[in-house]
Amino acid sequence: MILITDQSIQDLIEIRSIKPAVLTVRTGNSLIVQVDAKRELAASIREHGLIQPITVRPAEVGFEIVSGHRRYNACKLLRWKKIPCIVRILSDKAAFEIQLVENIQRKSLDPIEEAEAFKKYIVDYGWGGVSHLAKVISKSEQNISARIQLLRLPKEILYEISQKNLGVSHAMELVNLDEGYQQLLKDAIIDENLSVKNIREITKASKKEIELEQVIGDYNYNTSSQQDTSPKRQIKIFKKSLLVLRMLLSNLDGLINEANETLNPEERVEFLNVLMKFRLNTHSMIDDNIIVIKELKKKSSILELNNVLNK
Repeated sequence: MILITDQSIQDLIEIRSIKPAVLTVRTGNSLIVQVDAKRELAASIREHGLIQPITVRPAEVGFEIVSGHRRYNACKLLRWKKIPCIVRILSDKAAFEIQLVENIQRKSLDPIEEAEAFKKYIVDYGWGGVSHLAKVISKSEQNISARIQLLRLPKEILYEISQKNLGVSHAMELVNLDEGYQQLLKDAIIDENLSVKNIREITKASKKEIELEQVIGDYNYNTSSQQDTSPKRQIKIFKKSLLVLRMLLSNLDGLINEANETLNPEERVEFLNVLMKFRLNTHSMIDDNIIVIKELKKKSSILELNNVLNK
């Protein structure tokens, strides 16, 4: 039975004439339904029927799915010949918007998939700016911009976000850092369960160190010379150790605050004395580390000057 409305037609359509969407909000890998999930959905449809038809639009040959890929795959698994469909005449833009809204409402996209979909809409296809997309999907402009900013991170970090090992708020703190710091902090966040506040304290300290480097002066190292590259490698290692120490200092501050809030007065004093001792020792190591970096930079500048004079 064909049901006609002002904007669509509902009918049974042969599955063999339906193809997946060409323009999709999801990546190729995410469109592949896991076997167990597909079987579970197929079992539910066999038991209760297809409660909600899929939405399709006319294509050059047959029809193209607008929304309902999982239902479509489950019905194929059940070897259905036909499937209930709502047929709508839609532009590429409108079809993409329907997919996007449906997936956001169902919370079926991870943050990186959302970011890639937003970028497709705004940058790749040029269908509208951030403010326009925000109205379409009922999200804030800040949310959309922040998601897209995530795509500036290295693939290794994007993978950890997709796997839910790294939260979006944590990842946003890494966006504007050098890649070396990004990777180091990413590992620390996962391994040490750092808070966003911890990360901000660490990155603030890192920025101060960068400013200090600019005062001392940046030097170009001749990578073809073993003599020149050795100090550079040493400085890089000591910078990493400096960041690790600052992370440790931030964690110690967190433990000190926790002790003040949770321990009773009798045990608090002794515990805080130990932690403060650790904190002072860590501060001392940070100072020593900065001195070593300064000395290595002086050594590097002398080597650089000698190389210039010997040319």
